[in-house]
Amino acid sequence: MNIRQKRVELVLICLFIHIIPAKAVEQIYIPEILKPWQNWVLHDKQEYMCPIEFNNNQKCHCDWISYLDLDLKKNNSLFSMKGILFKDQYVLLPGQNDCWPDCVSQNNNFISVLSYKNKPAVILPKGSYEISGQFLYDRLPKSIFIPPHVGLLTLKINGKKIQDHFFSKEQRLWLRTGHAKMPLDNRMHLQIYRLITDNIPMTMTLYLQLSVSGNSREEQLNDVFPDKSIVMSIDSPLPIQLEDNANLRLHVRTGKWRIKIVSRLTSPVHHMIPNFLIQENEIWSFKSQPHLRMIKLVGLQGLDPVSSGVPQEWHSYPAYRIHKNSVVDFQEQQRGDPDASPDQLHLHRHLWLDFSGNGYTIHDKINGIINQNWRLNMNAPIQLGRVSFSGKDQLLTQYNNQPGIEIRTGQLKMTADARYTESISFLPAIGWDQSMNQVHESINLPPGWRLLTVFGTDTVLGSWLSKWRLLDLFLALLIGMAIYHLKNIQWAVLAWITMILTFHEPSAPQLTWLHLLAVIALLNVVPQGRFYVVMRLWFIIAMVLICIYALPFMMYQIQSGLFPQLESYHLSHSQIRQSVSLSQSMPKRINLDKSVKTETTPRSIAYDKTRQHVSEAIIQTGPGLPQWKWKTVQLKWNGPVDKSQYFRLILVSPSMNATLAIIRVIFVLLLLFGIGKRFVVHLYHERMCKLGESVCLEQKPKTSQCPKPM
Repeated sequence: MNIRQKRVELVLICLFIHIIPAKAVEQIYIPEILKPWQNWVLHDKQEYMCPIEFNNNQKCHCDWISYLDLDLKKNNSLFSMKGILFKDQYVLLPGQNDCWPDCVSQNNNFISVLSYKNKPAVILPKGSYEISGQFLYDRLPKSIFIPPHVGLLTLKINGKKIQDHFFSKEQRLWLRTGHAKMPLDNRMHLQIYRLITDNIPMTMTLYLQLSVSGNSREEQLNDVFPDKSIVMSIDSPLPIQLEDNANLRLHVRTGKWRIKIVSRLTSPVHHMIPNFLIQENEIWSFKSQPHLRMIKLVGLQGLDPVSSGVPQEWHSYPAYRIHKNSVVDFQEQQRGDPDASPDQLHLHRHLWLDFSGNGYTIHDKINGIINQNWRLNMNAPIQLGRVSFSGKDQLLTQYNNQPGIEIRTGQLKMTADARYTESISFLPAIGWDQSMNQVHESINLPPGWRLLTVFGTDTVLGSWLSKWRLLDLFLALLIGMAIYHLKNIQWAVLAWITMILTFHEPSAPQLTWLHLLAVIALLNVVPQGRFYVVMRLWFIIAMVLICIYALPFMMYQIQSGLFPQLESYHLSHSQIRQSVSLSQSMPKRINLDKSVKTETTPRSIAYDKTRQHVSEAIIQTGPGLPQWKWKTVQLKWNGPVDKSQYFRLILVSPSMNATLAIIRVIFVLLLLFGIGKRFVVHLYHERMCKLGESVCLEQKPKTSQCPKPM
């Protein structure tokens, strides 16, 4: 028995879909200049006027068949079907070549039956339809083709109603069931749970767990909802029909199924008589809303939600056993919540420094829960330009000469764009007239700009000071101390300054300095011999290596100092190890300019005027957000941040950075000259000794002095 076919998967939508989605598409705002092109654009694109699936906007459904009645007899076989179309198209009919439909009529007018994909079909216009006809066959066929997506099917054979429908994978309904053994044990085990949510209005969620065995059949559940209630949504894998807003008609089949139905009560509820229970007793859960009102349920038997089988998503709510003869009293203790918990907000901010250094472009993402403050204002000197809730732009208003936005929902998901043109070194940590529980900020610096450090934050990643590790400080100190012992304190100070300026620059020589210093120290104490020759070879290799590193480094410093846009920026290994997930996705907006002012013209996108909070309102678009990303500095506060808190940046401008680049080159050359000068002179005098043109260096033993010339 194969009854799992596609026709029952969309029956819920078949019963509740309306023409409203198509009308909503037609109500989309279209500029007057483009209206003459509407029919041209929609030519052969009528499927865009069809409803879409709730979880897949790429899949449209343009035809729905509510029910199909088949009355099959030996001599006179009839059928009738009813449905709705959202565009002009073919509609498949039941039947096939050996059982072709005939005398098909709509509104008492005969219509032609055509062959479409080797199946009988008719062409119908958009709208509701109801057609009927009869079949031509010599004898009752073994099976008959049934159009897909049929909601409810009624089958009669020789006047007898057949409840057990057997389908093949080819969407064929078997009419002769003599070869199939019919299951006789039809059972259905039902578990019922309800969730009362004290919203405005109060809602009731009915949760059904069905265990079905036996034949595919219809089951009826009567009076399952309270009076003065309206069903809002149904989530069901089985075909289901709601009758008189209270009765449920289910088309069940073997298996375990879960059905969830949400309804709302049309009037305030102070007590409830549960005369609509499906069984003698049910388990109810209660979800309170303390910020709306505080109520107490009186006269009910409490249960453990876990052991009583309540759905897992309801385990955090109290559960009660409700009987038909009981009365549920909602005893109101207090309206509203005078001691509302503080707002829980998280700020993720992206800042782009202008290329000229005149200010910042700001993009904020604020998420969290609002319990007390239902308006967010932006404090000066930040200039608020645009705010959107869940991707929908909002109208900015002023309150006490402060621009801001009214908040309508407790769950906040907001983005905002703004400009800051005051001091680029002293910035507010928040800027909004609201403290935040968590604050993460990313500062994007243009080419040529550097950040030395930040004061007023807990964690900084990407600044010059944050790159220094304990090992880096130890190596820089070791290099300076080695030069001090080889030369003097002046050269040691020069070495320390050079290490500070160059240690974390791209392609800067670091450990190569240690090789050079080590071999020079050994050459001063190693006597003449084979080991001395090895040390001298090591010195030549070390000098070659440091030149390989130093020459490209100096060329890069001059290039990046004079032309910072050619600068390449890479994170060091320490930064990669310390990196945290602070940066958010880059906003995909057009980069207008570094100093774009707030626009006041409407955004050039189609919108539905009927859904705007303020009719014909001009929505601010704010500054254009840049898309470039060069050097990024991450800032993080470990705890709550007060709205009055500021932080200070120590920035290096492009002109100052160019000056430092030249200084780095000069200091590296001086350090190389100071380190290599002594040994080069030593080698020179040693060569002269061998030629008899000089005496040996004083540092060597006296026995190695050159002989007097002849």
